[in-house]
Amino acid sequence: ADAPPDLPARPVRIDRLSLLAMPDADHAAFEVACGKGVYVRSLARDIARALDTVGYVADLRRTRVGPFGEEGAISLEKLESVMHIPAACGPSGNAGRDVLFEYLLPIEAALDDIPALSLTDSEAGRLRNGQPIPVLRTANRELTGKLSDGAALWASAGGLPVAILRLEGLQVYPVRVFNT
Repeated sequence: ADAPPDLPARPVRIDRLSLLAMPDADHAAFEVACGKGVYVRSLARDIARALDTVGYVADLRRTRVGPFGEEGAISLEKLESVMHIPAACGPSGNAGRDVLFEYLLPIEAALDDIPALSLTDSEAGRLRNGQPIPVLRTANRELTGKLSDGAALWASAGGLPVAILRLEGLQVYPVRVFNT
């Protein structure tokens, strides 16, 4: 039989680890608030080892990712029901689509914790064509001067998101271009 892979230890951030319940001597329910890259099953294994026992994750539920929590989530059933509303009235002429957009957040909501650059229309056009652009304007240079190479940014032009970018020196390269 193959040996399990040897995964090297690495630092992770655990903001909160709470014991919620112990229904019996062999089961426990925890709630964890942690940074990205935390493998919760490894955390459970490490807790069990520290208690000189064994353990496993029987049920795992992610309740938050960054700024998004389950209180703002839409169920698959609700999404399916909205998608089946026949085209009728509404600004787009498609009632199902109009109702769906009531549940969707703008792209900027997912980019809230990433630094943003403001671009001219010309710069935005270059990025949309997959070309890097230099960080020339003073405000953008001041922002990027505080970041290291490889840092993620996003750009907007005329109030619309254009792309997610990667900083390399004094240029930014498009990683994902938005079709807005």
